[in-house]
Parts: sequence; structure tokens; C-alpha cells
Amino acid sequence: MIKPVEVPAVTPEASFADALRHAIARRGLALNRIRTHLADRGLHVGVATLSTWQSGRRVPREDSLATVTALEELLQLPRGWLTVRIPPARTESAPQPYAVVDYAEALTRLLDRLRRDAHGRLRNVTVLEEVRIGADRSSLRRRVTQSVVAVQPVDRLIIAHQGEPGCDAEQLALRVLSGCRTGRIARSAEAGALLGELLLDRVLAVGETAVVHYEVEDRTGLATTEYQRFSEWGGMHYVLEVQFDRAALPVRVHELRRRHTSGPDLMRRELMLTPDARVHVIEPSADPGTVGIAWEWD
Repeated sequence: MIKPVEVPAVTPEASFADALRHAIARRGLALNRIRTHLADRGLHVGVATLSTWQSGRRVPREDSLATVTALEELLQLPRGWLTVRIPPARTESAPQPYAVVDYAEALTRLLDRLRRDAHGRLRNVTVLEEVRIGADRSSLRRRVTQSVVAVQPVDRLIIAHQGEPGCDAEQLALRVLSGCRTGRIARSAEAGALLGELLLDRVLAVGETAVVHYEVEDRTGLATTEYQRFSEWGGMHYVLEVQFDRAALPVRVHELRRRHTSGPDLMRRELMLTPDARVHVIEPSADPGTVGIAWEWD
């Protein structure tokens, strides 16, 4: 299902300053009111800073991304509509795609085999994900409902999946359920990962949305002890549910947050299984990095 979202009348190539200025004018908000609204959310930025952002004299940097995300919500913009226009710092090269995962280089090589220019043109709005664990302690499949918004014109969503260490990537399968069709799939034997295209029925203009349903089946039969969903840009509403087989229940389960898949835990909280052997986490607005669930078998 595709639904248009009203956005300010600027081109996809418009600068951050032009886009912000048009968005503020459309909402008719004074900068001091914007500052107050941001302060109410615990984000403190001065009127002078907002003024330099909309004039183009300065642009936000990494430590201001939470403020830009809040501005998108306050100004009733699609998630990522302003963020994607922030130019990279002059002293730094452009960030590598998938930099929040430890197999980023493998995914980037796969991306070059598909469509490098499609990366980053969509932002996740809501992701609902169910991971099913079998009686052999392996991950059988993950089923996903994913809603996205275009921040640049785009006709496809590229999804990534990595199996357990040492897995045969040929045993990972992507299957579309509805809302799109399967495009090309590239696999990395070294990383045990795949990158797949989900083709939409037309090119989305900036601000338009789509909902897709798909699943990744894992036929490797390797035992697993965690699942992490990564987000490069943050801001998505995320729900993760893990369903265990009653014949193989973990002894302990934790929610975890990380900046990087192999980095230290930023947060680790014990979770309780439901009577039907399920456990879940809900994140209203995920930060860049990962949200996941880990468990112990013995």
C-alpha cells in the first residue's frame, strides 16, 4: 500500500538549509517557538543555531542528529527528510554503507553487485519483526512487516540478513509475501550473508510511503543465541518478537542495545518469557545502531 505524504515543495536535490527554511515557513512557526518545543523534549538548541541552520551558514553534525529528527516530527515531515540532506563533514569521507555492522565490507561489495545508488533513499517508519527459533535451537525464519518513506526518488528496498558464523549463505532464502516483488539477490559466502532487492510497483517520490511484507528463511540448522536489527539512521518505531519452540526454551533472555553489532552493550535488561514461549521488545524511536534480544540455552 502506497500513500502520499504532503511535504514542502522543494526538489530532492535541495540543500538542508533550503528544505528547513521551507518546512518552517509551511508550519508558520517562529524560531523561539521551535526552540521551546525542542526544549520540552530535552533537546536544547539556541535560536541563533537554528537561524544559522536555515540560512546555510552552518549545518548540523552528528551530535545534533536527535535534534534534526525531532525537527522532522515537529515540522510534520517524513522521517529522514531533513537528515538525508545534511552534508558530510569536510574533514571526513562519506560513511561506509552498513557501518553499524561488523560485516559492512561484505555487504558493501554485495551492494555494488546490486544498486549502490539505491542505498539510503528510504527510511524506516515502522518495522514489526517476528523471529522463530526451532526445537534444534536454530533460527528458522524471520517474518517482517516494514513501512518506509522515500527521502529521495526510489523504486526498491534493499534488505540485509546474516546467518550464524560458518553458515552456508546458499541456505538463506528471501521470500516476498506482499507489497513488492523479489529482485536480485547477492550472497557472501565469507560473511554468511545475503543482500536482496524488494522491488516496489513504481518509483516513490519524496515523502511517499510503502508497506512491504517478506520473510527470510534460514535452512542452515545452526544454533543461535541472539538476534539484532540494525538501523543506520535511527528514528524507526521497532517491535521485535522472538518465538521459541516449547521443546527448547532458554534459561535466560535479555534485551540489548548497541552502537555496533559487535560493540559493548549500551543497555542490557532481563526479559520474561510469556506462557506461550514468546518474548518481545518495543522501541518507539530507535537510535542508529542495533536493538535485539539475546538468550542463553544452558
